[in-house]
Amino acid sequence: MNYIKAINAFYDHQEFNPLSSAVINLWHSLMHVNNKSRWKEEFTASMTVLCMKSNLSESSIRKARKELVEKGYITFTSRSGNQAPIYRILPLYEEMDNANDNVNENSGGKSNGNDSGKSNGNDSGKSNTLIKQNETKEKEVVERQEENPHHFYENNIGLLLPFIAEKITQWCEEMSDELVIESMKLAVESNKHFFSYSEGILKQWQQAGIRTLKAAEQAKKEHKKNKKRSLWKQGKNKALFDKLREGGWYEKRRSHRGARDDQ
Repeated sequence: MNYIKAINAFYDHQEFNPLSSAVINLWHSLMHVNNKSRWKEEFTASMTVLCMKSNLSESSIRKARKELVEKGYITFTSRSGNQAPIYRILPLYEEMDNANDNVNENSGGKSNGNDSGKSNGNDSGKSNTLIKQNETKEKEVVERQEENPHHFYENNIGLLLPFIAEKITQWCEEMSDELVIESMKLAVESNKHFFSYSEGILKQWQQAGIRTLKAAEQAKKEHKKNKKRSLWKQGKNKALFDKLREGGWYEKRRSHRGARDDQ
């Protein structure tokens, strides 16, 4: 299974069929278990493991699992005794690739023996149109990924584990998708490739009452100004100290203080 393609297809499907945070969390947990099993077509996952990874109750997992099955994201087979169920994650991206292939096949021009030159011209025109359409679709997908906090994390920070996915979802609900993405951008710019740094920024914004991207950008500008002013003061104080030290003021003061102590 192609992990990145699977993630992209999962969120592309959600644009038309939104899922609850519990269902998203369970799907990511199953993906993580499947990753540990080295992407077997079928794998086992106990209820205990899924509860631990997703931080969901057994009843919530059963409910979320039923929704994933009904909407065609997974299949699972129960087994007797204490044996863990057998799961299979359906590769949604294959459906999307096949749909694109069918579009390409059906859009090909028909040959015309009486006027082959015109036929070739039409085929070329249709081919150019398809290329432009595909480029537009790819651009739209990239833009959607940039607008999706989970996609941004995967593309810029690292592997999206279920625990982090749930945290991102919670912060999106408390603040907004735009602010969560902006906090992760700041983390990447600072070379802090972990979500706890972004979470610290979000907590500061929350305490400061920042609720819009514009307000966050203004706070970022103010922070840069204050940092620059602080560095300037430090540099000025250091320069003054160095100047006094060069003039022997520091040694004279120490000598004077030592003489006074001797008296």
